[in-house]
Amino acid sequence: MIPRGKLYISNKDLFTGIYYCFADYFRPQKTETAEKNDKKLICLSVRTGFDLALNALNFSAGSEILVTDINIPDMFRIIAGHKLTAIPLPTNKQTLNISPAELQSAITPTTKAILITHLFGAIMDTDELIAIARKYNLIVFEDCAQAYAGSIYEGNPESDVAMFSFGLIKTNTAVRGAIINFKDPALHAKVSTINEQYDKQDISSFLKKLLKAALVKLLTTKAIYTGFYSLAKASGKDFEEVLVGFTKGFPGDDIFKQIRYRPCSSNIKLLQKKLDNFKQHDIATRIQLANDILSPIPNDYKIGTLNTKHTYWVLPVESNDPLRLISCLRRNGFDASQKASSLVKHSASPTVANAEDLILDNLVYLPSYPAMSKKDRNKLSRLLIDCD
Repeated sequence: MIPRGKLYISNKDLFTGIYYCFADYFRPQKTETAEKNDKKLICLSVRTGFDLALNALNFSAGSEILVTDINIPDMFRIIAGHKLTAIPLPTNKQTLNISPAELQSAITPTTKAILITHLFGAIMDTDELIAIARKYNLIVFEDCAQAYAGSIYEGNPESDVAMFSFGLIKTNTAVRGAIINFKDPALHAKVSTINEQYDKQDISSFLKKLLKAALVKLLTTKAIYTGFYSLAKASGKDFEEVLVGFTKGFPGDDIFKQIRYRPCSSNIKLLQKKLDNFKQHDIATRIQLANDILSPIPNDYKIGTLNTKHTYWVLPVESNDPLRLISCLRRNGFDASQKASSLVKHSASPTVANAEDLILDNLVYLPSYPAMSKKDRNKLSRLLIDCD
């Protein structure tokens, strides 16, 4: 079976990270110069960076933050934990943008900020959104956790806070870590001061993440993955839940207790190494893979067809019967899933969606990675047409 969940990290980089852990354990470093920048902050996660910025901004209780209506649950929990109200704006399934007109109409006297979330590797058009935000003196957050693409996009320079993730399943992963870009050096300084008060992540905690990543890489080799899938199915276990347990970044209910740490020096050094050695060509290869698979299939399947800056971090398609499509693809050797992402739609979103709104329940995530053969790409395209 062709697996999903391939990690963007080599065995060499994993062993380098493990080496950093042992080296730092026996020869601890007192400073991390990579953190010293007047507009960038390396922190534990995007969740951490968002929480830090909200702490520094200290909006009054009850203030509103306009948000892309689809994100991971923790981002909505962080907003609620700061006693703020998230006001969702729908995501267009063709552009993967939010509407400037709907943004404009949602602004009230209590609106303080907007959180723009780029989904699936697509990069949203943000210029008009930011122009509206500036008109009303709103703080602009960009959640680029799913949109890292090297030099293709480094955040809109007019955004106040742009957040990039290098967690376990992200592009160019360092297994854990994030980079937060700030427009205002004063806000950066305030956030950095708060961050310095956090305890450092234990080296042993980061080492465990590296070992888990090594296990995931082993499991997602084709032969082992097929056996693992068959074993889970034979034992009556939910294969989806088993796999999610390996890749979930911050399990548990108390998100603040888990994210309020600084990354250890080993984590920072591995992240810096991954940034320094990122191969821009990998993004072009990934885009070509998506085009090879999607080009032959009907447009009704496709998500984000009108987004001109799509880098395809993941490859979802829309189906009228997702479970039937998944079953058919798995019978034919492709591990498709509805649970390859932890995204949710905000609970306050309209119960009756516009025809152009993205509906998560209809999405099926396809197994796709650049090493997939031309034969397998063609077979997957044919199955998408035949199965649904």
